[in-house]
Amino acid sequence: MKTLRFLVSLTFFITFTCQQVNAQDDIKALKAQVKNKKDQISANEEILISGVGALKRVKGNLERFKTSKKATKQEIERKEKIVANMQQRLSKLNNQIDLHKKDLASLERKLARKLKKEEAKEAEVKEEAKATTASTGLVVYEDNISDEQKEVLLQKQKLEEARKKLDEERKARELAYLKEQEALRLEEEKLKQLSNQIKAKEKNISKEKNTLISDLEDDISINEEILISGKEGLAKMKSKLEEAKKDASTSKESIERKQAIINKIENRLLKIENEIDAKKQELAKIKG
Repeated sequence: MKTLRFLVSLTFFITFTCQQVNAQDDIKALKAQVKNKKDQISANEEILISGVGALKRVKGNLERFKTSKKATKQEIERKEKIVANMQQRLSKLNNQIDLHKKDLASLERKLARKLKKEEAKEAEVKEEAKATTASTGLVVYEDNISDEQKEVLLQKQKLEEARKKLDEERKARELAYLKEQEALRLEEEKLKQLSNQIKAKEKNISKEKNTLISDLEDDISINEEILISGKEGLAKMKSKLEEAKKDASTSKESIERKQAIINKIENRLLKIENEIDAKKQELAKIKG
C-alpha cells in the first residue's frame, strides 16, 4: 500500500515538474523583460537628470550673457532658442519614460499573476510532499538562519530602501524643475505670439494711417488747385461783368445772368475752401 502511494505521488510530482518547467520558463522570460524595461527606464532617467543639470547651466550662462556688453539681440535670441530646444527634448524624453513605466507596470502585473499561480501550485506540491514524507518516511530539511543574520539582512533592506527613496526624491526635484521650466517656456511662447500679433496690428494701423494722411494731403492739394483756378476764373467773370455794365448795349437780363453765374461760382469756391479747411483740421488731428 505504501509503495502504491509512493508511485502515485511520484507520478504527480513528475507531471507537476513538467508543468512547472514551462511555467518557470515563462516567468524567467517575464523577469528578463521586466529587468530590461527597468534598465531602460533607469538609463533614460539618468540621461534626463543629466540633461536637466545641463539645462540649468545653460540658462545660468544665458542670464549672465544678457548682462554682458557683448550681448546682441541676435545672439540672445539664438541662445534662447537653444534653451527652448533643450527643454523640448528633455520634455519629450520625460514623456517616453512615462510610457516605459506604463509598459513596466503591465509586465509586472502579468508577472505577479504568474508568480501567484506558481506559488499556489508549489503549495500544493508541498502538501503532497508532506503526505509522501509521512507515508514513505522521507525527511524534508529546511534552511535556518540566525537572529543576527536576520538583523543584518533587515539592515541591508532598510539601507537599500533609504537609498532608493533618496534617489527618487532627487529625480522628483529635477523633474519638477523641468516641468516648471517647460511651463515658463510655453508661457513665453504665448507672450511672443501675442507680441507679434500686436506688432502686426500696429503695423497695419500705421499703414492705414499713412494711407489716410496721403489721401487727405492729395485731396487738399487737388482742391487748392481747383480753388486757385476757380478764383482766377471768377476774377475774369467779374471783370467781364463790369465791362458789360459799362456797355450800354448790354441788356439787363444778360447782366443779371452773368451776376447769377458769378454768385454760383463764389458759392462753389466757398464750399471748396470750407472743405479744404475741414480736411486740414482732420489731417492735423491724425498727425497729432
